[in-house]
Amino acid sequence: MIILWRTPWREAIGETGAGAPSQVRWLRMSRRKASAVLLGLLGLRLLATAEPSSPERPLSGVLHEHQVHTGYTDQDGLPPGGIMRIFCDRDGIPHVLAADRFFVLRGERWVEELRPPTGFDHPLEKDVSFRSALHRTGPIRQVARRGSEIVVAGENGLFRREGADWELLMPRQGVVRWAPLDIRAVAYDPSGHLWFACPQGAGRRIGRGEWELFTGAEGLPFNEFTCIAAGRKGVWFGTTNGALRYARNDWEFRHGKRWLVDNHINEIAIAKDGTTWMATGGGVSRIRFRPMSLQEKAVFYEEEIERYHLRTELGYVGPAHLAVVGDKRSAVAQASDNDGFFNGLYLGAMSLAYAVTGKPEYQRRAARTFRALAFLSEVTQGGSNPGPPGLIARTVLPTDGPNPNRQDSPERDRRIRSEEDELWKVIDPRWPIDRTGNWYWKCDASADEVDGHFFGYAIYFDRVCETHEEKERVRRVVRRISDHLLAHDFRLIDHDGKATRWSRLSPQELNRNAENWEERGLNSWSLLTYLLIAHHITGDAKYRTAYEDLARNRGFAMNGMTQPQVTSGPGSFHQGDDDMSFLNYYHLLRYERDETLLNVYRLGAFYHWRIEQYERNPFFNFVYAACCLGESRRDHWGVMDLSPPGSWLADSVDALVRWPLDLIDWPMSNAHRIDRVPLPGHAREPGRAVGKGHRVGGYVFARDERGSTYLEDDVWQLSVDADGTQLRPATAYLLAYYLGRAHGFLSEEEAPIASRSMRDR
Repeated sequence: MIILWRTPWREAIGETGAGAPSQVRWLRMSRRKASAVLLGLLGLRLLATAEPSSPERPLSGVLHEHQVHTGYTDQDGLPPGGIMRIFCDRDGIPHVLAADRFFVLRGERWVEELRPPTGFDHPLEKDVSFRSALHRTGPIRQVARRGSEIVVAGENGLFRREGADWELLMPRQGVVRWAPLDIRAVAYDPSGHLWFACPQGAGRRIGRGEWELFTGAEGLPFNEFTCIAAGRKGVWFGTTNGALRYARNDWEFRHGKRWLVDNHINEIAIAKDGTTWMATGGGVSRIRFRPMSLQEKAVFYEEEIERYHLRTELGYVGPAHLAVVGDKRSAVAQASDNDGFFNGLYLGAMSLAYAVTGKPEYQRRAARTFRALAFLSEVTQGGSNPGPPGLIARTVLPTDGPNPNRQDSPERDRRIRSEEDELWKVIDPRWPIDRTGNWYWKCDASADEVDGHFFGYAIYFDRVCETHEEKERVRRVVRRISDHLLAHDFRLIDHDGKATRWSRLSPQELNRNAENWEERGLNSWSLLTYLLIAHHITGDAKYRTAYEDLARNRGFAMNGMTQPQVTSGPGSFHQGDDDMSFLNYYHLLRYERDETLLNVYRLGAFYHWRIEQYERNPFFNFVYAACCLGESRRDHWGVMDLSPPGSWLADSVDALVRWPLDLIDWPMSNAHRIDRVPLPGHAREPGRAVGKGHRVGGYVFARDERGSTYLEDDVWQLSVDADGTQLRPATAYLLAYYLGRAHGFLSEEEAPIASRSMRDR
């Protein structure tokens, strides 16, 4: 079988000063490989058509249901303390019982009801229908009725009556049989399946005498149950420490202020439209389901960035501090030590957005971010403490504000050096003033910053720049940073004439200094990427010459194969290093044309991605697929298919769908979950695997069940201790989404991927 497959990872590399071809390549595929691709596309199509509301839409046009939480406390009319009971009337309006008083929601305020509503059940023990059963069931927690069948959740077990007699149910799945006691809750779902919950776990009757039983081994997140409620959006379980939902044959866990006013759930009520109301120990939580496509979600995040995250007249994108906990209206954008890195990612995201949509606002945002990023290599020249040409600043602050040197003082540097990091740089000032007197700029930049700069510049050059003048502006910036590295033995030299703490990229440092063993692989391929991008953008042969010498003669091509994660397994080492590695893979593997070097690069990326696939990171998945889908490696052992196997595309889409709309840093924890597996000790430095883990099956917990929203966040961390005063920009989502669009892994609603900028290049 032979099919024609347009290789998206070779598209739109752009005009090439370095002579790389920009034509679209076609590839002949074996029967086995073609079948795998077709199965993947079929799976994508099935996923895209799974939504009944819009079965014919391409993937990103599908309306996925996104959960949105609203919390109500005594600030909204409820009495202080916990809410014990809740129900929804036939109009979907919630009523609660708290402090022996009844309240109803009117608009967005709770008001006290003068007469008790009729929706609350009477104590079950007083119901004459159950008095005769109490000696068998014990105290009754909940009753479920369907037709003539009545099922009771009792302290002594799960009891069923159909007719005159009560029988004790003994759920059984295969050879496993439960005699459950202390049944906490019972309910029927809309399909007629009976559910129960007890300390052993949860169970579902799927037929007469057929059961499905769930414990932590089957993915049940927690088992200290308090209640059950079932509706059209799934079955919800309240617990003493979070809420669970079972839908689409999988479990979700809701914990922390992003999802709940309080983690102790007393009762759950579900309205006809699926809106879920929870009576908690601290108020009422509402979870609504908002239909939204991935593109609409991107626009939502983009508007959030424009509203809350832009800093200075240059428009740096960064995190925002919330003066009032959880209130985005109090947001003030903050400078970050890694503004160069983060704005490089945002520049890449907006450049890709322009490439796939052709919309002028993305071109404007990309141009704005390029100017802000480029300024970081201009502001260091002149002023109180000028740096060498091409030195980049970490970030800038206007001088009409507080002097940051009062906090970032030499005394602080000396304390860090003595207590935390023997190589920490003591420098004064850490924030010099530029030649205009308008800006403080932060020194001691790192290679991390250069990774972000070059990643963003390359995509901007390829995808946005059209005129000679636009391209020349990028060439000037890339040239001055690259020349700085060449002139200083591949180091960033600060205004004091000494290298910065985290920019030692030379062969001497990486190949002969044992203290740099962790960074050897990453930094080697980072430097090769800088030089390859510099050659691609400027066409200057000196960058290719330096690149060839490092790659072939100094071992830098092979150094990239020594990523510590590859030998230590999933969850190992530093998430930020993984992030930077994949930023570099994207250009290193796509710009290089020499098959000998590509053979090395692809294999290194392959082994690294095999470890990272357990994070279900859409950016990592799309980068690897853009570089290696349909590629193979040939050596004396034969031919190895380097295409990403398995569910990488479905995993990526699921992560994008479950990216939370609320990006406030809230405290949350998965440490108490019973489907948790601790990270093995060998995966991290001694003692540093404590508090790390993953879900049963080896994959990290889902994106909306953990605190991490940045690419470099540790996704294996089980608990996040935050205070609700920081709002994150969704740069990581935008970068992953538009990268998937640009390479044809996702499609947009109106038409196939074929924008002007991609067709013409």
